[in-house]
Amino acid sequence: MKLKNSPFFSTIKALKGNQKAAVIAEPLWAVPYYLFLPFASMYMSALGISDARIGFVVSLGLALQFFWSLLSGAIIDKYGRRLTMLVFSLVSWAIPCALWATAQSYWHFIAAIFFNSMWRVTGNCFSCIIVEDGDQSALVRLYTIFGVIGLVAGFLTPITGFAIERMSLVPAMRALYLVSLALMSAKAFLLYFRSSESGIGKLRMAGSKDQPLFRLALGGWQEFTRALRTRRVLLCVIFMALFTCFTTVQTTFFPLFVTGPYKMSGALYSMLPLLKSAVMLFVYLIISPRIRLSAVRRPLFWGLFVHALGLGVLLLGLQLGGGALVAAFFAAVCDALAFAILSPLGESLMAVNVPHEQRARINSLITAFVLLLSMPAGWAAGQLSAVNRALPFVLNLCLLATMAAAAFFIARGQEGEANSR
Repeated sequence: MKLKNSPFFSTIKALKGNQKAAVIAEPLWAVPYYLFLPFASMYMSALGISDARIGFVVSLGLALQFFWSLLSGAIIDKYGRRLTMLVFSLVSWAIPCALWATAQSYWHFIAAIFFNSMWRVTGNCFSCIIVEDGDQSALVRLYTIFGVIGLVAGFLTPITGFAIERMSLVPAMRALYLVSLALMSAKAFLLYFRSSESGIGKLRMAGSKDQPLFRLALGGWQEFTRALRTRRVLLCVIFMALFTCFTTVQTTFFPLFVTGPYKMSGALYSMLPLLKSAVMLFVYLIISPRIRLSAVRRPLFWGLFVHALGLGVLLLGLQLGGGALVAAFFAAVCDALAFAILSPLGESLMAVNVPHEQRARINSLITAFVLLLSMPAGWAAGQLSAVNRALPFVLNLCLLATMAAAAFFIARGQEGEANSR
């Protein structure tokens, strides 16, 4: 089969309407995001922000995301998909990029995270834009396309490393944030002018016109509490909350650890996201298609084991002398491999266990609840890192142990249901 005739490229060529507009616009957001994300905490540290304060900024962001997750569905229904996407894209990305680019103190980052937390609204809105009035049969491949766009963007991170090598960290990041401001703003306007309001969106706007925003936001509360009383849903929520805590700590403090105690240069560190993107692409193409929800025990525990192995090597690697950098690269590979297995698996388990009735509202409230449970992670890891930069990863090992207990009961429930069919 020729590459251009593969299902992946055939899907791209066949896209129409809002789905096509979303794919065309996505690289303008994904490329700058994946260029600056791996270096964000290093940039804060270089400006004199302590590890404890970095952790607090992360926790504050989760707390604000909780608030916006509660309101997102109501805002989208009341004001429409297109307008909401345009306004909140500019507010949640353009304004923070301007603040990050000009940051001089801790308070610039506090202000930036206040605006950036509103991306939860755009995330929900983007899903509505690509699902409603679109080809439902193409959704799986469409999400794959977005995943591949993100991974390809990850291959470009050595550009940031090269800029850091030539300009030093702070000037390079300031320039990158200004470029991101321009590209992400262009993406917001491009998607607005290339898309149209969906039929469902028009109906929801008409039905929500005279209803208060907060009443709309909490309309699914009873269904949410009823879902949480289901043991499997509660276990999945606990697992996803722990996984969110783990990912928050890993994303924020891994760069500080490998460029601090490991003394890895910014240019060399920029190769890690490239390597991780290659590993994740391998998992998505080779391993993920073989995973079945009727037999989740093995992939769940393999994912947790690989995460633990990577953390163990990372913590012991400083004792290896000349082999320390090899240990850091090995830990990055383990992190990417495990994340690529566990993240889609966790989302899939949540999707199949949430009741079909009122799914949209329940999902919105579950996301908010997961964020609520995850809030302390950044702050706690920041306090630990201020004492010793290895301690956040000890915390993550404890989180993995707790996730393993939840995974055991989730797997038993899923496999028991599969055997009863």
